[in-house]
Amino acid sequence: MNLWLSVKRPLFFAFFLACTVSFLTSRMLTLRLIVPTMIYWSFVPLIQIASLAVVCLRDRQNITFPKLIDLFFQGYRPWFLWLFGMCAIGSLLSPAAKSLDWTISIIWLDGGVVVAIVWSLYIDLFFFRSVLKTTANGAVRALAVQRLTSWGLIMAVIGAPTIWSEITGHIWQKF
Repeated sequence: MNLWLSVKRPLFFAFFLACTVSFLTSRMLTLRLIVPTMIYWSFVPLIQIASLAVVCLRDRQNITFPKLIDLFFQGYRPWFLWLFGMCAIGSLLSPAAKSLDWTISIIWLDGGVVVAIVWSLYIDLFFFRSVLKTTANGAVRALAVQRLTSWGLIMAVIGAPTIWSEITGHIWQKF
């Protein structure tokens, strides 16, 4: 029971992310794309859980860690909405042939992600404040540590292949 509680929402997020990738690449849902994508991108919820453990493990207020994970991932609604918008734009609009399609895509990609970030910051701040019963400063501190840790690691994993090639390219140019 506790194991299912701790994995159901992170698994759903990985599934939704994989469905988004499937829609954006083939304009349909295919298991051939969904299953590998869930595996490849599973590091995102795993890093989120690890950063949550770093921030919250000591101050859980008698909440089990599986319940804490479940409550934390309830705050992913802004990201689901943004990903759903990406799916809708990618599958319903023609492929960048019309300037209006491109404009809508860019507006949703950039503007939608800003809204999702701000909205999720608010939700996560409320999570740290109400679930962990921290002070306002403690909630801000916990949110900052959690976001910097998780997003920093996620960006490092995503950017790692190009980071190393850029570094070695610059080193070889010096010689």
